Amino acid sequence: MQKIRETEPIDKIAYLDGLRGLAAFLVFFHHFLLIFCISYYSFNPATVQFSGWEIKYGRSILSVLSNGNFFVCVFFVLSGFVLSRKYLTQNKVSVLVSGMQRRYIRLYVPVAFTLVLSYVLMAAHLYRNTEVAAITSSDWFAGQWHLQDGFRTLVNCLLYDTMFQGNSSFDNVMWSLSTELYGSVFVFAFLALTHNTRPRFILLLLVMLFWLSIRQFYMFTFGLGIALNFLLPLKTKLPGGWKAAIVIVLLPVGLILGSYPTNAEYKGTIFEVLPLSILEYWGYFHIAGAFLLVFSCLFSSLLQRLFRSPVFRFLGSVSFALYLIHPIIFGVFTSYVFLFIFKFCSYKYAVLLSFILTIGFTLLISYFVTKYIDEPGTRLAKYVYERWIKKKTMANATDPLP
Repeated sequence: MQKIRETEPIDKIAYLDGLRGLAAFLVFFHHFLLIFCISYYSFNPATVQFSGWEIKYGRSILSVLSNGNFFVCVFFVLSGFVLSRKYLTQNKVSVLVSGMQRRYIRLYVPVAFTLVLSYVLMAAHLYRNTEVAAITSSDWFAGQWHLQDGFRTLVNCLLYDTMFQGNSSFDNVMWSLSTELYGSVFVFAFLALTHNTRPRFILLLLVMLFWLSIRQFYMFTFGLGIALNFLLPLKTKLPGGWKAAIVIVLLPVGLILGSYPTNAEYKGTIFEVLPLSILEYWGYFHIAGAFLLVFSCLFSSLLQRLFRSPVFRFLGSVSFALYLIHPIIFGVFTSYVFLFIFKFCSYKYAVLLSFILTIGFTLLISYFVTKYIDEPGTRLAKYVYERWIKKKTMANATDPLP
């Protein structure tokens, strides 16, 4: 199997970090709305806080900006692409071995920190989500951080439950960590097992069909990420006008698909014009939309310049910390701020001010968590691999795969 020809230097993927940063921020936005504008998601008139505008927004294609499930799919497609890219451009199994053996520690360190922090805050009774939910009518927010045996749950989460079973008792985004881990293992294992095999793309399609047959939609997204590497060489073969035309068509389609309501209530949306024979496959909409968004970013120099801008570069640099830490901030900081401000002004202004203050505070905390937790965790993973695994492997065996 010939290696995929590199179309740009491996380290020039800042725009993908920028896209990941935007996705993390819009997941943050999604969860904020679930607290203060729950009817945008549920379409329940009884919980309206903004004269019904939140329902109109939730049913419009603009709701893609706060569709958390769609942007989680974007995360997974990006992971599949980035984790496989270096190997497919260099064709070295050692890249897969290194990536596989470092991946768990790299993910686990910031996850463990977040779990412990959430437990400490819960044990200190600092979460005020129940009081806020009584005002906002968000049953979703009210149902969090109510554990009878918190310490035992924490130990189980640290040892096994979160990384391998997606236990989100302490942080509502943790459900995705087990999928990220298993998806990463799938990427590395598939590429290793098909090393130097010519029908690799066909084999990839067969595995992806298997994931679909057992309804493992999120694992399918990692396969799409790998597949993007095989499509990327088209970037140098297509004329500029063709690339622009493809992006102009595919990007809006991807964003529209990404706006499909996660609650599957399509009445009142543009999707209600589709026949039921298509709507029954709505579970694929976010996956397809995420693929088209990442594809468009890879093929559009305009989008790449956008996501290389300083704002998105910063968001990308703190994206993992932002993704992990923001639910905890909502439960403590945002809740205290909102309850205080709400004493002096209307609900609308209290929500707006809380949102502005929460953005600033979350980005600040995300920066420090990245600097002092996430980045040291990445260095630890590299140290453990090079000190205890790589040297031992080189001393005792050669690469078993030709």
